[in-house]
Amino acid sequence: LIAAPAMAQKVNIDYASDFDFEGVETFKYVETEDSSIKDNPMMADRVVGMIKSELTEGGLREVDGDPDLFVTYHFLSEERKQLSTTSMGMGGYGGYWDDWGGYGGYDAFGGPMMGSSVTREYSYEEGTLIIDAYDSAEKKMVWRGSGTVTVKDKPEKQVKQVENILKKLGKKWDKILAGKGK
Repeated sequence: LIAAPAMAQKVNIDYASDFDFEGVETFKYVETEDSSIKDNPMMADRVVGMIKSELTEGGLREVDGDPDLFVTYHFLSEERKQLSTTSMGMGGYGGYWDDWGGYGGYDAFGGPMMGSSVTREYSYEEGTLIIDAYDSAEKKMVWRGSGTVTVKDKPEKQVKQVENILKKLGKKWDKILAGKGK
């Protein structure tokens, strides 16, 4: 069996505890030079649409001018490697030091055990979606949410990954508004 990278979706937030989140009613999405998935403009448009949708479903209203918050995102990705070792061989009884300085054993018939191991390297892409919210009056960051996943190959699965990140971040936002922290 091939072992796939075992990485669950991780979601984190950080926020300015002295900021009045209860007073936030409006937002404006803003592009920055980092807020795009450069090699896939269709996915970039989908991410922006999903962020706006999650914010409006959460009770905020999108405005063109004078918002309470400016919201943007950026995406980081990194190729990762994982090693997977598969061992095969027969179990044995007892053991001994062989002539080459290694430890061996005996099989059920009294002969030496034999086995082998194969190690393979697998590559995968780890992606992190980071969403930042800035107080429009003070021009300072007041909230950051991030979600990290092993990026799926198919675009429809990537969309599902982003949706899941945004839903989890939305739940954490709701906890802040309810005064229950992160």
